[in-house]
Amino acid sequence: MVDTGNRGSMLDWRKRLRIVKGAARGLSHLYEELPMLSVPHGHLKSSNVLLDGTFQPALSDYALVPVLTATHAAQVMMAYKAPECVGSHGKPSRKSDVWSLGILTLEVLTGKFPACRQGRQGTNDLAGWVNSVITEERTGEVFDKDMSGGKGNEEEMLKLLQVALTCCEADIDKRLDLKSALAGIEEIREPEPESSSTLTGEGESKS
Repeated sequence: MVDTGNRGSMLDWRKRLRIVKGAARGLSHLYEELPMLSVPHGHLKSSNVLLDGTFQPALSDYALVPVLTATHAAQVMMAYKAPECVGSHGKPSRKSDVWSLGILTLEVLTGKFPACRQGRQGTNDLAGWVNSVITEERTGEVFDKDMSGGKGNEEEMLKLLQVALTCCEADIDKRLDLKSALAGIEEIREPEPESSSTLTGEGESKS
């Protein structure tokens, strides 16, 4: 599972971007495979993103919301639930899945569990906390300090951060749809492998 708090040293920028891209592609694939059902995932959170040995993600617990108890949903999913889904009558949708994807992306970038910070108007909202930090021009404090490989890739990290925040628009009409969210994420350039340049430098220094 994604656990940036306990595995931060393992998850450099390259791996984190791979996780976000894979999660977005997986969500899009579910919709493409079941277009007639229009069933949202409804349970997208970090512990439902499973990683293989190369940090390629796979989504689990698809469409299990109908069989989950209200208590479980309140305790486990609240940090990832879109505003319109809060309350007994809120139902998951494709737009609420986009919100969850945005929160997941912010979690990957910040290394913080969604409910661990005070956000807009005193709410436990990771998107609100990120927005408040940016408003105070402290953007450098947003990214996980344990995330290596970010040097030289700050522009791409900021682009991904902006996509995530647009996924977390409280106004549904302003929130990205999944197609636009995926397109924005796919535009983020992956960093060049460091091995070749590093080896070249080492070879030159030894000669």
